[in-house]
Amino acid sequence: MKKLPWLSLLLLFAAYSTFGWFLIRVLSIGVGAWILVLSFTLLQALLLTTWFDGLKRFISLWLRSDVGYFTLIIISALSFTVALVWFKTFGYFLVLVSAELLTRLELQHAGVNRVKSLFFLTLVSLAGLAVGWWAAQNPIFRPTVERLSLHGFSWIFS
Repeated sequence: MKKLPWLSLLLLFAAYSTFGWFLIRVLSIGVGAWILVLSFTLLQALLLTTWFDGLKRFISLWLRSDVGYFTLIIISALSFTVALVWFKTFGYFLVLVSAELLTRLELQHAGVNRVKSLFFLTLVSLAGLAVGWWAAQNPIFRPTVERLSLHGFSWIFS
């Protein structure tokens, strides 16, 4: 096994910590939404590591029929609409998926097996969400946001 890809792990951590901060400070979501976010985090790590072969097989079988293609078109149109309506939130999800894909590829290149990759991806993602939640709850970080919003940068945080 080669060295761990610390830069991509740090990027994944930063992506999830900013997403956690965004969820608390901007969206003010409740417990149910946090459960969905944690499920998304675990499902994404599982799909990229241990369930990847099954996912490829399912998609290839699914797209062999007309119903599969029609469903793909409907899901794509719905996803495009959601992306336009919730552009900022969609941007965060796009960054999360990109960072997790990069980290998975770097871990694969380093010779890390799928179970260890699942462990690293899940641990770093959940730690990033926890740090983002902590930073949003901590009063130390609030004056910076309030000062920026007073100087005409409130569009960044809304």
